[in-house]
Amino acid sequence: MLAAVDLGSNSFHLIVSRADANGNLTLIDKEKEMVRLRGGLDKKGNLDPEYEERALACLSRFGDRLRHFNSKNVRIAGTNTLRRMRHSDDFIRKGSKLLGHPIEIISGREEARLVYLGVSHSLSNDQGKQLVIDIGGGSTEFIIGHDFAPKELESLDVGAASSTQRFFAKGDLSAKAWKKANITIRLEILPIQEAYKKGKWSRAIGSSGTIKTTLNIILALGLEPFCITLDALYEVRKRLIECGHVDNISLPGLSEDRRPVYAGGLAVLIAGFEALEIDEMMVSDGALREGLLFDMLGRIRRVDVRDRSIEELSSRFQVDVAHAERVQRTAMILFDQVADAWALPKKERALLSWAAGLHEVGLIITHSKHHYQGAYILKYAFMPGFSRREQIWIATLVKTHRRKLNHSQFEDIPEPDRETVTRLSILMRLSILLHRRRDLNELNPKLKVAGHNIELSNEKGLADRELLEADLKREKAWLERIDYHLTYQ
Repeated sequence: MLAAVDLGSNSFHLIVSRADANGNLTLIDKEKEMVRLRGGLDKKGNLDPEYEERALACLSRFGDRLRHFNSKNVRIAGTNTLRRMRHSDDFIRKGSKLLGHPIEIISGREEARLVYLGVSHSLSNDQGKQLVIDIGGGSTEFIIGHDFAPKELESLDVGAASSTQRFFAKGDLSAKAWKKANITIRLEILPIQEAYKKGKWSRAIGSSGTIKTTLNIILALGLEPFCITLDALYEVRKRLIECGHVDNISLPGLSEDRRPVYAGGLAVLIAGFEALEIDEMMVSDGALREGLLFDMLGRIRRVDVRDRSIEELSSRFQVDVAHAERVQRTAMILFDQVADAWALPKKERALLSWAAGLHEVGLIITHSKHHYQGAYILKYAFMPGFSRREQIWIATLVKTHRRKLNHSQFEDIPEPDRETVTRLSILMRLSILLHRRRDLNELNPKLKVAGHNIELSNEKGLADRELLEADLKREKAWLERIDYHLTYQ
């Protein structure tokens, strides 16, 4: 049994499916609650307490459903509104506790990748390149892909809820308001227009609430028999203009829940059709939550897209793979020796391994401060499969893998996780230090810890190597700065 939760800007979704031996998913249960999280966000990114209470109440109900799930079988993704929220760490901490499983905030491009994964598994894959558009509450994802592989990924900060707030905040549905919305959204799309316009793909597919609702309206009005066209969109817009105000909207196929944010979503869809010269659009039942399920299924079956991301970054930045693998092996040995004593979660073992594999990624830019260059790359690069939290952890481990140490270097990490990341950093620093000669000699290090006390030893001895002893002496002084005490023999 697998479960995925999509914490969207407009609604929260829970889906539960069963996977068979061939990787096919059977829907068992699904829930949706319209929480309108984006509506509670002010211009500075602060969340209104009333909206927070409503969102957390929903997560509490979802948590009841997820209580007995193994965490490796659950993925919970936060999207645009959580990306924009100030002090989101507090909300994530509360929400994760209620759900019983961690919330991951994913980047816009990662959201696009997962949307495509969900859509591509819901349709036949014999139609050549396809354009996928997913209009969420706070952002819209644009993807071009072939079969199950995305080729182009973009996420723009225009969504149904955010565009309604921006252009129709007082409920005014006048032609003037629509014109302003169209021009502004077209300008947002302009930078990607050339790469995504007609001729770059053979069919267009839409997903998620706004687009599904639009098809329902078009079918109910008898405007088209099976798809969305630009003429049909213009007719729907015309009817909304005739309504005059959001409170007066009455269209077949439009639910009461979606009515308050529908105008903004339709404005985004029309602008997308015009800019990318779309003639007609089919609609898919797959979206982000289905993509989370298929991505999770790959991880369970040891086909983890994150491993491929690490390999691609390693190749692109010309990392010395043989040396990185030696450091990785030693880091894993040290982790296993102290995981219990230091209460290190097993799931963080992989993060340490990935960070060790990429610790020299910044050398392609400069040697003197390559740990800072590497950290910057890893914090801001698009790394398919990784959540924002995972990238920040890896970047922090790379930033702190050499030279001076102080508590301020861990400020990107939320307070509850800071001790864990600090300890992972120490393990990586020691692993790198032990391989500083970059030779092929296999080491057999032994590490014992008790709180902030660390004892490092090796069968062949450590202190008898003059250069290594000098490194260890300096490392001892640096660890003292963060209140850890190293002894070696």
